[in-house]
Amino acid sequence: MKELSRAGTSGVSDLPQACGVCGNLPAPVRLPFAVGRQDTPPLPREYRVLRLGPRRKRFVQRYRWVWYLLWLCRKCGEAEPSDALWSTIQNHPGTRALVEQGYTETRLGPDFKGQDGEVTFTEEPV
Repeated sequence: MKELSRAGTSGVSDLPQACGVCGNLPAPVRLPFAVGRQDTPPLPREYRVLRLGPRRKRFVQRYRWVWYLLWLCRKCGEAEPSDALWSTIQNHPGTRALVEQGYTETRLGPDFKGQDGEVTFTEEPV
């Protein structure tokens, strides 16, 4: 997956966070998740294997992702993603607003270092 660009807003809050799944305080585990949609139809990209031989085509799809942060307690953060976690993500106000705009995909991104509401673009092979 190739990341193309980043742009967004910062929405850092100094209030103590409650766990998004069970509601316990404190919630020190930060779990980013993204809601996305296809930004372009499949586009052909030409390439050569080891810069030799004929050009070949592969198709890539560009996606737009809007990132949100979910705060979890240690118990919920260390567990495998569960139905309760996915239900919390689906009921998140940001997710509901984006689904109304046509966003259809969700992914977890524990290695994402950005802020709440940040937008990224990726190109993924089809």
